[in-house]
Amino acid sequence: MILFDIKADLYGPPSNEREDSNAFQARPAVSAVFDQIEPLQAQLARIASFREPMQRLGKLANVFAELRKFAMQVSDLARVLESMHNFQERLRPVPNQFAPLEALDEKLKRLCASFAEHLSELADALGPAVTLQDQLSHLAGAFEPAKVLREEFLGLAQSFASTSPAMSGGRNGSSGVPPC
Repeated sequence: MILFDIKADLYGPPSNEREDSNAFQARPAVSAVFDQIEPLQAQLARIASFREPMQRLGKLANVFAELRKFAMQVSDLARVLESMHNFQERLRPVPNQFAPLEALDEKLKRLCASFAEHLSELADALGPAVTLQDQLSHLAGAFEPAKVLREEFLGLAQSFASTSPAMSGGRNGSSGVPPC
């Protein structure tokens, strides 16, 4: 048994019928339930506005592919410099005996120091990207409930849409009203 006419409550009475002031009106009742989330909808709309900046940020992340290539080249160079450094260690006692090798030893020290300094600067330059990645991971975790809630709301919406007489072509019957 239907206690009220959903179609009439949702769409109002036909223009030739007058509205009964005591009749249940579904639209205002449902609106009253969903009005409480109106401020949340504004926040959800603001979340959507971050999509384009996030896409730009994703494009900026392409820099890491180039840095990866550079890192491979630097690794190759580091292996060469490591051999030179080992040579320099073996050469340490010799400059005392052969003064011209002292200049070579000094140049190798400066080369290694400069290489280390530039590598440290590059590592420091990556610091903000690492911090951002940590923050994005945390942020992604904070948005994880959105997936679950979206699926729940879509499931509920589908169950009401498929069983509601007003939504399914106006069929009347007690089996058409979802349990509340």
